[in-house]
Amino acid sequence: MSEEVVCSKALRDGEELTVKLATPPLSKRLIKVFLRTPELSQTKRESRMRLFGALRNQSSDYFFVGERDGKIVGTLWYCTPATCREIAYMGEVATEEKQRRKGIATSLLEVAIEVFKSDGGRAIYITNLCPNAPHRIYRKLGFQAYGYGLITYGGIVRLTLSERSEDFDRDYYEYDPNTSIRSVNWGDLPHFIALLNYPHPWIVRAHNFGLTGPGVFDELGRSFMNFMKTLKEGNICLVLEDSNKRMVGTAYSSSLRARSQSHVKTVDFLVHPNYFTEAAELLKMLLQELSDEKAKKLQAYAAAPDRSKMQILKACGFNKEATMPDQLQIGSKKIDLEIHSTFL
Repeated sequence: MSEEVVCSKALRDGEELTVKLATPPLSKRLIKVFLRTPELSQTKRESRMRLFGALRNQSSDYFFVGERDGKIVGTLWYCTPATCREIAYMGEVATEEKQRRKGIATSLLEVAIEVFKSDGGRAIYITNLCPNAPHRIYRKLGFQAYGYGLITYGGIVRLTLSERSEDFDRDYYEYDPNTSIRSVNWGDLPHFIALLNYPHPWIVRAHNFGLTGPGVFDELGRSFMNFMKTLKEGNICLVLEDSNKRMVGTAYSSSLRARSQSHVKTVDFLVHPNYFTEAAELLKMLLQELSDEKAKKLQAYAAAPDRSKMQILKACGFNKEATMPDQLQIGSKKIDLEIHSTFL
């Protein structure tokens, strides 16, 4: 259990805010506080794992609180993959209603950003921007709409600390021939937020997540939490990473709901365009692991313009099974959705 005072910050009303940083396992007092916050309260079992320190080997979690006269009046949390401190997912930026407009959220954000930067951090992602989110504060601190957040309300904002946004993407996803494949873990939340919201050329980025066109992968809907739960149903998720432990691709399976379709699984994959040549190997490894399961038939989805995705599917033994005309509508344009399948 680690809890320390980071600094004191002067607020707009002249009072001081004491900013504390805690890392798991948290005290009972802080566990009670964070289990009431908007995001962590939605998945209490998984959140308790994070708060109690059960995920420390996979995820590095940092919990900030702002105190006035010993009472907690503001919260913030961010996490990074345990093996890659360059990116973070941030959430739970909240202030007690009676304490708002005093600079508490700004103070917590400023301190958290400095802690992240001092640890080698380069980019922070925030999603689930509901109408009550502190949009003005994020903009003031340099956060910018990113990827599909540019065209979808309430999407995603990102702060790059020491470089332009486009320079970060160029360097972070620069091709590295030394890739490896591993299983997904709970620390991959920031990886998924970064990759699945990257402005990818494929229309169907992740069919089972509903990520077609401008759809945003966010955590208010517990996208990653719910996805990890599906792995308990005999599903598999693999991660493609470079030598710096940056996730540059993922491939996974999902189950169909009907018992009469229990022999069928859907598979999907998304790789950064710089790593299309490694995508077939990633997908083939997924198919090899699924061959040990009960699945007999695999299905994958691609929009008609997603030619490179179809080529990767074909290289892995998939054939086009059906075309659903005008199944997708992106803006005013209607696009065919194709189903590709293979048998194990």
